[in-house]
Amino acid sequence: MLEKISAVKHLSDADEVLQNYIFRNLETIFTLSAREIAAQIPCSPSTVTRFVRKCGFDSYHDFQRYVKNEVSKVAGQGMTDTISLEGIFVNQVFAENVLEQVEMVSELLQQSSFIYCVGMGSSGVMANYAARKFNTIGYKAMHSNEPYAPFLSTQMKEGDSVIIIFSTSGETAEIIELVRLLKSTSKHIISITNTHDNTLAKLSTINIPYYIENQRLPYNFDLSSQIPTVALIEYLVAFCFNKK
Repeated sequence: MLEKISAVKHLSDADEVLQNYIFRNLETIFTLSAREIAAQIPCSPSTVTRFVRKCGFDSYHDFQRYVKNEVSKVAGQGMTDTISLEGIFVNQVFAENVLEQVEMVSELLQQSSFIYCVGMGSSGVMANYAARKFNTIGYKAMHSNEPYAPFLSTQMKEGDSVIIIFSTSGETAEIIELVRLLKSTSKHIISITNTHDNTLAKLSTINIPYYIENQRLPYNFDLSSQIPTVALIEYLVAFCFNKK
């Protein structure tokens, strides 16, 4: 375990102290900043970052992720937040509060008896992918790319079910009609849309928007990227798994 850290040679006295501190605090070390570790040693934050580079990491964040992954393997968790939204997308594609939104959605999903993932077209593919991932980590989930599928009128009677709706525009007529129907049953509706200024977002319990350029061809063919949606699904699933 932690071969990249234990295999470093030609350590200075300060490096040896840091190495020992890391191995004595494996459960918390990846939650601490370089400045916080330096204060515990004590040493300068630059000493910590230099040691991290000696271990072969490009950044302190890579070091934290490596340690977290290694500790998770030993603990038998086997899954970590492999998509780092805060490092990749925040302030670029997602809103600043996206991590808070993910946590709120996670709490709703943990309390639910069933998760319904709905979308049409390319968003329907995302709904399928999300349901598959949730089933993999032990949640009961199903998907539909037909907003009027029979299950919506039968199993939707479960009071603690949650609906996750994927829609790039947030204005698809069939989806809006479905959501208005579901609103009358007091269901929790989570929507994932491109921008927050659309009808679906306003009708949702929680909306997680992303912000990329729409790419639509004649006859309404949609080539808009689904990469932000995939990243969000991956992060949400990992977050839910680690909270179970």
